[in-house]
Amino acid sequence: MLLPTARGPLSAGVIAALLDVGQNPPPPAVDDPEGADFQLALWIALEDGFAPEPNEHPEVLRWRAELSRHWTAALRGMTTPAVRAAGGDTASPARIGDHLISLVRTGHTALHSFIETKATAAQIGELLTARSLTAVERVPTVAVAAHNTMRVMSNADTATAAGHRAASAALSLLSERKLAAGLHRLGLPHPAPQEVREAAEERWTRELALCRDHLSAHPARTQDLLHAAAAAVEVEARLCRHLLRCWTQATPVLGPQRPVAVTVIGGERVLTPPTKLGTP
Repeated sequence: MLLPTARGPLSAGVIAALLDVGQNPPPPAVDDPEGADFQLALWIALEDGFAPEPNEHPEVLRWRAELSRHWTAALRGMTTPAVRAAGGDTASPARIGDHLISLVRTGHTALHSFIETKATAAQIGELLTARSLTAVERVPTVAVAAHNTMRVMSNADTATAAGHRAASAALSLLSERKLAAGLHRLGLPHPAPQEVREAAEERWTRELALCRDHLSAHPARTQDLLHAAAAAVEVEARLCRHLLRCWTQATPVLGPQRPVAVTVIGGERVLTPPTKLGTP
């Protein structure tokens, strides 16, 4: 599996720890958790494909824990206004569905309408590439941050994981149907709209029930659940704004292909052209 090129001291440090290159100093201070270097470092630390046996890479685990802590704190700070606006300061576990819907409504929906009615096939391809991270070296930092948020929230406690999953399910109710409509408009393969809607509704109903069940037993975790949900909405909104801005201003969404990357094969280090990173 190809390792991306470092973008600064944080991502270089994680790569050095992963490859066991000399002494591994502690992670340096984090100045910009939303920046490209931090997000790439966190992505590498979280990616199981680089360290299939985590216990054999204790330094990577240390980086993973430290960077995850920083990103969780940053997300908490950026979601506090949204949680407060959704009634989170006095949130009731019995009304968690209302609070979640209120949070999701603050998200960015203009992109979904654009996908449904105006997006080209190339733009939809860029959207899918950004969401899947099949070309991590080329996708915008906000796309890496959205993926990292999902991983960090999923690895956290039950309330946090449940909140993020529920918000993601609610967002799918808004986006998946319009994506299918956009694909249909362009004559591209797509699932039936009825199937898309039913699957999204079933997922939302299931995740909401899990949130209610958890909070009925742990009502004190309501705030944590809402902050995780707000994090899902916020990073998705940032990605949507970035994509729509690029498309309306006719600027590239994906960066250029990097010429060389480091590959880890059975513990050996070799230089390989990054053909596996894919193209949009």
